[in-house]
Amino acid sequence: MDDVSRPDGYRTVRMSSARVSPYAFPVRRILTALISVLPLLLLGCGDTSKSPEDPRILGLPPQVAYLGADYNYNFGALGGDDPLNYSLVNNPSWLALEATTNKARKGIVLRGVPGISGGREGEADLGQYDNIRIATNDGNLIGDSEFSVDVRHNPLKIVDATLVEGEAYEPDVNDGSDEVCEIPDRQVTPEAAVEHGSLVVGNGDGYSPGGRAYPSRRALIRVDLEQPSVEPLAVRFRVGGQDTATGENCEGDSDLPCEYQEGNQSRAIYGEDLVLDGNARYGSGFPEPPEYVEYIKEEATGATGLLNFEAGQTTCFIPVWVHDDNLAEDEEFFDVELEQVTKGIASLDDNGAVRSRSIAIEDDTPTADFEAESIVVSENRKREVTATLSRANDTGEALYAAVEVAEVDDDSSWEADLCPDEGSSGSECVTVGNGSNDASLTVEFDKGGDATTFYVQASTDTDAPLKEEVMRELQFDQSFQYGREFAAATTDSILETHINEWTDDVTQNELGFPVNSLVAGELGEAYVTGVDDSGGIRLQSINRLGSTDSSDKDVVALGELKGKGNADWSSLADNSTLQLAFAGENSGTSGAPAVTRYLGLAYPTQMKQGDVKLFRSTISTEDGSISRSPSADELVWELVPDPESDWLQRALAVTTEGTVYAGALGDASLRMTRIDTAENSNGDSVAEQSWTESLEATGATLSGLFTPGTAGIVALGSDGGAVDPGSNIGGEDFYLFSRDTEGAVNERVQFGTQGEDRATLSDADGSRFWLAGNDGGPYEADDSGGFKEEADGSAGAFLLIVNSNGDLQAAVHPQDLEDHNAQVGNIQALVVSGDNAFIAGQTKDDSVYLMGVRYTGSQADDEAAIEQRWSATIGDADSVVALDNYRDRKLYLVMDGGSGQRIRLYDQVGNPLTQ
Repeated sequence: MDDVSRPDGYRTVRMSSARVSPYAFPVRRILTALISVLPLLLLGCGDTSKSPEDPRILGLPPQVAYLGADYNYNFGALGGDDPLNYSLVNNPSWLALEATTNKARKGIVLRGVPGISGGREGEADLGQYDNIRIATNDGNLIGDSEFSVDVRHNPLKIVDATLVEGEAYEPDVNDGSDEVCEIPDRQVTPEAAVEHGSLVVGNGDGYSPGGRAYPSRRALIRVDLEQPSVEPLAVRFRVGGQDTATGENCEGDSDLPCEYQEGNQSRAIYGEDLVLDGNARYGSGFPEPPEYVEYIKEEATGATGLLNFEAGQTTCFIPVWVHDDNLAEDEEFFDVELEQVTKGIASLDDNGAVRSRSIAIEDDTPTADFEAESIVVSENRKREVTATLSRANDTGEALYAAVEVAEVDDDSSWEADLCPDEGSSGSECVTVGNGSNDASLTVEFDKGGDATTFYVQASTDTDAPLKEEVMRELQFDQSFQYGREFAAATTDSILETHINEWTDDVTQNELGFPVNSLVAGELGEAYVTGVDDSGGIRLQSINRLGSTDSSDKDVVALGELKGKGNADWSSLADNSTLQLAFAGENSGTSGAPAVTRYLGLAYPTQMKQGDVKLFRSTISTEDGSISRSPSADELVWELVPDPESDWLQRALAVTTEGTVYAGALGDASLRMTRIDTAENSNGDSVAEQSWTESLEATGATLSGLFTPGTAGIVALGSDGGAVDPGSNIGGEDFYLFSRDTEGAVNERVQFGTQGEDRATLSDADGSRFWLAGNDGGPYEADDSGGFKEEADGSAGAFLLIVNSNGDLQAAVHPQDLEDHNAQVGNIQALVVSGDNAFIAGQTKDDSVYLMGVRYTGSQADDEAAIEQRWSATIGDADSVVALDNYRDRKLYLVMDGGSGQRIRLYDQVGNPLTQ
């Protein structure tokens, strides 16, 4: 290979492989051999002339190069008759052909280092180089190829990280790579003697300076160089706390020292939260940094150092020490900055460089929260509240938190006592109200514990019946934790505390009749219906204060004067059930409601003709007075949907538009009817049957009628045969029968097992439907929306969940959930709210229970799709008549007992609100 200089300053590399062997044959012998074989070649092979191809360059070199980093490409070539020569044309000064042959195939190596080779031009080598040509020839034939190269800065980047107090931190790197600096030992835990400027000890009150010794753990802040440099590289860096507002920039009237005030709470304090050079800051005991890190200067608010990359390395680390203190802090940030490249070629500002980062430190103190999202407190009665920790208190000391009532801007008169124990009173409790709301109760979490309790007692003077319940928010006083030793961390979570002003059971004697059906209203009132001793149907409301006095304008007694046989009210059929349905809408405000309410009543009559009634009124309060329109008779219309047929009215649904859906049973079918409110020629409201649809059935039951979130109406129940157009699965089956708002068929589904499947109750929220029964199963859902043929467990009371297609989503027998000794015997009432359902009935030892369950949606074998939330036993009841839910806050339970019926209120976790 010859290196030939050219006048234009470029080089031409000529390569040749021709050599003379000492073992060559004499020329005469060669000629003789050729003459002897030539005729054979001409006869057997035809024309053997060669057609040489032009040489062709193979491959395309990288189009990006970096200052200070090696750029190379191993070219190849094809074609040509003789050894190839290569040349480079229009190339930058830093790029040249190596005097090295490609050993794998014909070719040559292209190499250079922008900024260094070709005269060390530094940043002058930056930019785009186009039309660089590499050419090759064999002395006769020529080939070439063009390419471009963009020379860019080689950027340095600080990689983002989130550190955690009490944990060493190592970024995710390949620690076996030659491009990664040595990873220092992270298991060492030196002790830092930290001086705090403002510290509160335990459950004390005052701030004072204080020194503490904390274990420190190493955290490695990763710094990357985009491409390995051919020369060593050094960059000066700084680690420091973030600047905090001081002096006049702090609130002079704040109870918190400046460093803990809002705006400073997320800023790490250098020296108190972290340090770079522990030995310079605290004395001795910290290990020396790795060899590639040099400390330069330690200052009050930060420190500087030098980070050295050896040639070929692309990842090194700045080790900082994070203190595991005893203070609960917000997520805090400190700054890491690359100040200057002191050796080598790299950029801190260009081509995606990251010169500075704010690095987060997450606190490791357990966080306090409330166990529930909302509670109901009956007026002047104490209610236990549970506060929890995110993990057991492993600090070795008691942890403290402060609970307060959030500021309010309404004019409701209220007062609340926050007490450490149920029997606490006086100075042991903290009293707050609308006149003074700046006190808090300190609660304590024991060592090793994960929860604590305290008590709330509340009252209000706002005893207006037409008003939303007073609600106050309990929260943690976050300012309590700042600078306080062994305080629990807190969040902005709240506990909605609703003050219930219906505090006493409503008895049968107060109503004057036993309740058959109950529905909750819009403002916490309830509507009840039943039959009195004379056989008359009674319909009455109870206001949100628990009053049954019909002389109050908000209490409505619509049927108390209608006796048996009265022409206005058809007589009730024997042994049958009254149905109530409510829909209300508040167009006013929480302080001055204006509720338009629709109340539907349906029942089978002695003539087996289902009677349906609709009541409507708008009740409002203004300037403290209550008005109702119309003022007297709220009956809008009464309708016997099909007077010529024998139908038993069994289910009812009402919408806020005043549309009524009625469901009834006939001899061999079930029927749904839509009834709208229209006007006759006199302008009076009358019933208008929009449509009636029937479904052929055999001995059907109708357990519920619902208007789900999608438009239309859904009926649920059981049937002893084939529900048209389905086919019987075996014994009695469940069915789902749906219509759209215009009466067209949406779905007819028959589902169940080979056994007897009978639903006695159902309820829904949205498009998820719950069914309950007392004798069926064992039921278990399979993976395809059906019932497992060989389910585990025993038959008995059950709960099922299906979607609008009749696909089984979950199944459970409550006796398998019950955590009491007495298992569920039957289910007498069911009400649903979102994913939660509430059931009540008798246990197997004939006591009465109330239970809350939740649909989890789990598909895992080891997690139940329906789980029990709580269960309560009711000692003074024999059976349950009715149950309804008010806004997922209160349950209205009608129960029979030795002294007659009672209506009792419970909160959403089974605590009694009335007695």
